[in-house]
Amino acid sequence: MTVNYSLDAATASAWAVIAVIFLWRGSLMKLIWREMLGWTVLLALLYAVFVYGLKGTDYERYYKLLFDLTKEVPMDGTLMFLMSYMTYNSLTRWQETFKCLAWPENIALLYRQYFNKDSMKPSEARLMNQTVSRYLVVFYILLFRDVSSDVREMFPTFDDMVQPGIMTAEEANLLQSSRLDRNSPHYWVPIDWIVTLVRDKYHSAYIYDRHGRKIKNKKISIMSELEYLKFVGELSKFRGRLGDVLSYDWVPLPLALFQTLTIFVYSTLIVNCFQMQARIITSGKSGVSEMFVECMSTLPFSMLHLAFLRISQVVINPFGSDDDDFETQYLIDRHIKVLNEILCPEESKKRK
Repeated sequence: MTVNYSLDAATASAWAVIAVIFLWRGSLMKLIWREMLGWTVLLALLYAVFVYGLKGTDYERYYKLLFDLTKEVPMDGTLMFLMSYMTYNSLTRWQETFKCLAWPENIALLYRQYFNKDSMKPSEARLMNQTVSRYLVVFYILLFRDVSSDVREMFPTFDDMVQPGIMTAEEANLLQSSRLDRNSPHYWVPIDWIVTLVRDKYHSAYIYDRHGRKIKNKKISIMSELEYLKFVGELSKFRGRLGDVLSYDWVPLPLALFQTLTIFVYSTLIVNCFQMQARIITSGKSGVSEMFVECMSTLPFSMLHLAFLRISQVVINPFGSDDDDFETQYLIDRHIKVLNEILCPEESKKRK
């Protein structure tokens, strides 16, 4: 799940800032330490090749010529524009995707409010509540299977949802035997099951007899007509909102934009290594101390470039395995507990 440091930064004291900076999980250093290590090794390697291999030889002027060619390459301005554009769009998509993750307790509370207990026996009502709760969980699992690799590993097939009691064997067979392609999204099917289940128990307040006269219906309905329309309407909005998650997954940011930024950042880091060597050589003070000074002066900008790149790579898909990705397994467990607490309180008390 996303790294929560709100409590650590509750006060803007110096100690709080230091404590947040040295957090490791989801931190800047955890993201870029490999690239910075490679950048440092390349810098030292270029310096060692010149000092211990080419200095004082006939090839020294060719090596200096290579450095001179990269000395005046202007890349920082263009790179900052690309990074700002990519990072802004990636973070915007990340936030909008999170806003699409509607909570199932809204539907559960609405159902519980509208549910008429007098419309069926207590045992039937309990089974009905359990079924609605289970269908909402199935809905989330089927949705996350299409966007999250972790959930796909948990439930690679529909049959794997039968063993823990999330679905019945008949329901799994119904999903498998549908006319939809196996790789097509099935997340909306449990919502259709809920609508069908409620519709079967819904009875209009008035019916027409065989003479066409309007008479009062003696059957007790699970909901009133207005409540039934509101409930089905909220289910439709609920499905549409979470269906937008698949839209963000199906249509990511253009691949060329992602490739351009990645290639440009790594190219800039390599060019910076050559530019630093050029400054060291032309200064006439070639040495470890001079290289250290140049490295420290360039390091913050290199870290900034890498940081923006890695942040964009992390948030471009919030359903992966990065530290700041949405923890879908936790969300599924959380929804199961909340729905059972709302719709099946008797079962929750037995478990406790």
